[in-house]
Amino acid sequence: MKQYLTLLFLSLAATAFSQTAGDVLKYSYLNPGGTARYIGAGSAFGALGAEFGALSQNPAGLAMYRTNELSVTPGLRFANTDATLNGSTLDESKTHFRFDNLGLVFNTTPGGGKWKTFNVGIGFNQQNNYNQGIYYSGNAPGTILTNWYNDARGVLAGGGTTDDFDPFTGKLARLTGAIFGNSAANLTYDFANDPNASVEHTQSITQSGTMNEMVISLAGNYDEKLMIGATVGIPFVRYRFSSEYQEKDIDAVVENFDRLSYTEFLNTDGFGVNVKFGVIYRASQAVRIGAHVHSPTWLSLTDDYSTSFTYAFTEDGTPYNFTESSGNAVIDYKLTTPWRAGVSGAVLIQKQGFLSAEVEWVDYSANKYDFTSDVGNAQNQLDEQRENAAIQRLYEPRMNIRVGGEVALDEFRLRGGVNLLGKPLAEDDGFNLGYTAGAGIRSESFFLDLGLRIGSGTGSVIPYADGFEVDTKNYVTNILMTLGFKF
Repeated sequence: MKQYLTLLFLSLAATAFSQTAGDVLKYSYLNPGGTARYIGAGSAFGALGAEFGALSQNPAGLAMYRTNELSVTPGLRFANTDATLNGSTLDESKTHFRFDNLGLVFNTTPGGGKWKTFNVGIGFNQQNNYNQGIYYSGNAPGTILTNWYNDARGVLAGGGTTDDFDPFTGKLARLTGAIFGNSAANLTYDFANDPNASVEHTQSITQSGTMNEMVISLAGNYDEKLMIGATVGIPFVRYRFSSEYQEKDIDAVVENFDRLSYTEFLNTDGFGVNVKFGVIYRASQAVRIGAHVHSPTWLSLTDDYSTSFTYAFTEDGTPYNFTESSGNAVIDYKLTTPWRAGVSGAVLIQKQGFLSAEVEWVDYSANKYDFTSDVGNAQNQLDEQRENAAIQRLYEPRMNIRVGGEVALDEFRLRGGVNLLGKPLAEDDGFNLGYTAGAGIRSESFFLDLGLRIGSGTGSVIPYADGFEVDTKNYVTNILMTLGFKF
């Protein structure tokens, strides 16, 4: 089953297994979280620092801390998706509570010399959130069985047997009576006479999980002019996907066929490592310039995938209903994400606040799978070459732009910002937009911040290759609260 799902503000391809060209965006198209202040001011802290969320962006900002600090950020995510099939629109909503950030900073001030601070930071920042649901129902022509039938017929025509059918699709259809016959010549199915018959299609899709990055950072402040920092990032991936797809012949247009149900379950877990370097130069008391470079993230991932299939039909007046399940396929593989590089600038308006902007470059076509490091057989090598070629064909380099600001009113703060995330697909131009806002209270030893990020996007779901298309509109709202202590 091939689907085009909306993740955050992006339309992307996702298939049953996660080792496809579309799935690399789950790990390389980032919409970082962090603290509520970081989100509220548009995540544009590359040239500012003293903000834990920026340790995953420009670690040089760690050198700006003058005290030890502890921060924790719980948050709520509201994801609403409208799915439209043949003029009928259905809404699916998901709410998710999570922690976007936990950070601890240790400040040291060397006695004398040019180095003013050496600071260490450790904690985590969220880099992606996958929680989303899609639901649609309506009449459309075609059936998922046609592709399974064609694949099965090709196996028999090539000298294989029914035991060689795909264990997650064609074999289940064969065992439940959806596909019947023992040779390429007599193999058939109930839709053989009308493969484009219009039946009711329903699908419920649920995605969940996060990619959280543990950060271990070190930074120094040289003569109050140059800040230098480095972060070792260790992202942890937890992704869950489930889909229940149904067809029903309510108007009895297909002889014998009554209904079918196909469910898929995918769990992906993994971890990786990357290195980030950054600098900030204080050109004057009011002007700061920053730059950062991120190495690729080297991810080791494991997919655990299974399916089940139910087929109901009536033959000679007798109803039948059979269900079969596949075994679990556990597959280990690796993914290398692209380099990232960016520049940033900020203007501090005395003690009244700041304006900041950041531009980042990412070449999404540089994502690269490795299917052969664990099992180096010919099929894995062929799959690896095919998917990596598809990645290079589908994606192009893009720019991400983040702009934000903060107004200080004594201890009270107001913030706002805009995120423009370049669309990775070669066929798409422009940006996916997100808008941010925030407020906070800061004292010498305590701070409390609220942050809001709102985004929307469009996408589509195609339940099987060459099937009908369901249009989707996705709306995501993130609300964060950071509680922090300086000591």
